[in-house]
Amino acid sequence: MNALLKLYAGLCLFRRGPEDMPPIPPLLGILLAFWMVLQLLAAGLQTGLTLAQMVGAQLIALGVVLGASAAILTFKGLRQRWLQTALALVGVDIALTLVSLPLLLLGHAAGGTPGFVNGLYLLLISWQLAVQSFIFHRAFAVGPLLGLALAFGLFILTFLLIGMAMPEALQAG
Repeated sequence: MNALLKLYAGLCLFRRGPEDMPPIPPLLGILLAFWMVLQLLAAGLQTGLTLAQMVGAQLIALGVVLGASAAILTFKGLRQRWLQTALALVGVDIALTLVSLPLLLLGHAAGGTPGFVNGLYLLLISWQLAVQSFIFHRAFAVGPLLGLALAFGLFILTFLLIGMAMPEALQAG
């Protein structure tokens, strides 16, 4: 377990790549279950959505990132990299969500999110996009700027799809 934590820390600091992830399918299942619990907790601290809306939004986000990764890797003839890429993406999201939970708890306890907490949260989202772009760069064998464009494009696509499927999710808060 300690080795896995060090691996994800290295990935978040751009010192390890998705190719370093152990290709263990049950690990992805465990990480996905933990990811969903964390996302529900984080969403519950941020919005007044129902449980079904929170689950729907998180599943859309997960589907976009993992589905697009599978499609791109298949297109490039690199489908065998999908499991490691998925492990990297989900694990990084878990790590950064764990870092954001104290900020969300602070905002929840204060009865409203102070401006500096919003700024720190924006910084975490930016860091996540940077790490995702690094993962895409390494997994898809593309340049760093294309990796960044893919990460940002999928981020926007996620918001568009959530907004189309459930507009109230983007208005809550």
